[in-house]
This record gives sequence, C-alpha cells and structure tokens, in this order.
Amino acid sequence: MFRFVRKTLIPIVSRRGSIETHSCFFQNPRLKSISTTPEANETSKASDFTVSYLVNTCGLSTDSALKASNQLQLKTRENPDSVLSLFKNHGFTDTQIAKAISFRPRLLLCNPDKTLNPKIVFLRDAGFSTTDLTLVLSKNPTILTSSLDNQIVPAYGFLKGILGTDKTVISTTKRAPWLLHSDLDKRIGPRIGVLRDHGVPDSSISAMIKQQPRRFIRANLDRFTEALTKVKEMDLKPSSHLFYSAVNTILSMHESRWGEKIDLYRSFGWSEDDILLAFKKRPQFMELSKDKIRGMMDFFLKEMGWGVSVVTNHPNILVRSLEKTIIPRCSVIRVLMSHGLLNKGVSLTAICNIKEEKFLEKYVIKYQMKVPQVLEAYQGKTMIRG
Repeated sequence: MFRFVRKTLIPIVSRRGSIETHSCFFQNPRLKSISTTPEANETSKASDFTVSYLVNTCGLSTDSALKASNQLQLKTRENPDSVLSLFKNHGFTDTQIAKAISFRPRLLLCNPDKTLNPKIVFLRDAGFSTTDLTLVLSKNPTILTSSLDNQIVPAYGFLKGILGTDKTVISTTKRAPWLLHSDLDKRIGPRIGVLRDHGVPDSSISAMIKQQPRRFIRANLDRFTEALTKVKEMDLKPSSHLFYSAVNTILSMHESRWGEKIDLYRSFGWSEDDILLAFKKRPQFMELSKDKIRGMMDFFLKEMGWGVSVVTNHPNILVRSLEKTIIPRCSVIRVLMSHGLLNKGVSLTAICNIKEEKFLEKYVIKYQMKVPQVLEAYQGKTMIRG
C-alpha cells in the first residue's frame, strides 16, 4: 500500500528532464470537472454579490460581510432593498441598519410586509417612540425573526402584567431587549411564584425585574430561593425596597467571592455585626471590587482619620466614586474648615451623599470668591489633609 501511495504522489522525471505530476491525483479529470461546474460558478458569483451588497449597500465592514455571507447567499437585490427601505421608513439610521444586519444577516431574506412590518407596527402601537424602537431592534434584531403571535405578543403581555404600564415595559426592554423573545412564563414565572410565597409584594417584584432582569433569571431556582431565605433571616421586610436590593446583591456573585469580600472588610476591622448592619442599609456595598474596597477604606481610615464605625453606619459613601466625589468634596470641606468657615462638627458623610448641584451651590459657589482654593480643591488641584 505504501509503495502505491509513493508511486501515485511522487513526481516523475521525464526523458527531457522536466518534472511531470502524475495525473491520478493532481490532474484527475473528475476533480477538475467538480471545481468548474456551473453550480460552483453560480455559488461563487452569489457569494461575491452578497459580500459586495453587504459592504456597499448595508454598510458592513469587509470582515463582517464575509462572516455574514456564510449565513446567506443573495442572488438579487430586490428583496434586500425592500427590507432596507422598510427600516429607513421606520427611522433606522444607517449605523443601526448595519448593526442589525451584521447581527442577523438573514433579515435581508425576510418578507418585509408579512414578516417584519407587523412586528414593528405592534411595538410602535404599544408606545415605543422611533428612537426607542430603533434602539431596541438594532440592539437585538432577533425580535424581528421571532413569531409575533406566539412570542412577542405573549412576552409583551407578560411584562405588562408584572410591570404595570407600557412606559415601564418600554424602559425595561430598552435595557434588556432579549425579554421580548424569551419564554418568560418558563424563565420568570416560577421566580415570581417563589417571591409571592415569601410575602414579597407585586410592587417589589416589578422593581426587581425592572432593575436587574438578567440577574433575576440567571440563577437557578434553588439558588434564587436560597437568596430569599438568607435575606429574610436578616430581618429585612419583604415589602422594603432594600429587600430586593439585598436579593439582587446576593445573586450577583458566587459564594466564594462573597466570602472573599467578607474577609477583606474584616481586615479593616469590621465585625460580622458591622457587615450585617451595613448590608441592611446599603446592600450594594458588597458588590464593589476588592480594589475599590481597599482604596475607599485606606482613604477613610488613613487620610480622613475616620473610625470604622463611621463607614459601617454610612455605607452609602462606599458606593460613590472616590476620585470624582469623595476626594473633591472632602478637600473642599477641609479648605473651608482651615479658613474657619465651617465648624469641625459638620457631617462629612452627609456631605458626601448630597446631590452634586446642592454641594456646588452650598460649598463651592458660595465661597469661591472669598476662598479661591475651594474651586481648586473641587477640581482636584488641591488636597488638604486633616
């Protein structure tokens, strides 16, 4: 067998000294005929036309067009032109069209009047503005390839039944368009049942879905139930808005990461009671990265000289930006204190939590003519240490 393979593949030297390739492999007439069939030529032409159309008419990059051409072959531009015309008539920008086609190339093969337009009209009639509609559909064009009667209408009805109004459904699907092509009865329904069994009111259920829809359904039902049980054991009332914030926070990380965060806070002197107290006031402080936790605690304990209890009693300050909010505001207050314009009993934690406009008006604009350093401190040019 080996001798046969060598004989058929090794070039043969002719009497004139030139090299000839044995015809049984390289010049096989059957292989040659396969590569030059009319069907192959037609396929090649269709592929070239598809890539050209995707690049020149749809606005895709060459790489995206080549990738998309693996999913469809265009032979004429009649139907694709109609699809693009439909999108433009409904207010899609060129960028949004390119994004949608790049994500779902086979949209160009859909019947624009029977398949695409009814779904767009349904969502527009439900209250989606042109801006919202084009944003949602370009972000997740899978909606347009889903069944209107069997998927989109039931999903929209499910969401409205939980969220209450078209306005809330629209704002939620803007953040999570995939909701409109998901089996919500299967993915969300059981969780709603568990929440109701635990005494969580529909208003809180609505808030959970509205704020963190993906997190709401990502964990399996057992883990979801476990999170609810843990939060109830912390004596947080199911009717409290902090209840669903606490559940979302627990669902946001693996148990091992939760343990790492606990250990890190302990390293700065927090007790278990401190952590529980802070969690019941602002659960999101447990979602911070370990680097941010270290940076915030180093600043509060070393730079500001605060005790641990100041932070644990005011965990809201941990979720603010250290560079953009905490340091500039503390610097401004220190400048004003050094000029005798504020007494030392002022609550820095309260100042770190007030709205930006109010802080500017009360502590920067009010004093900047008399003490120009406050503006420098606010802009990060000065840091007065206490």
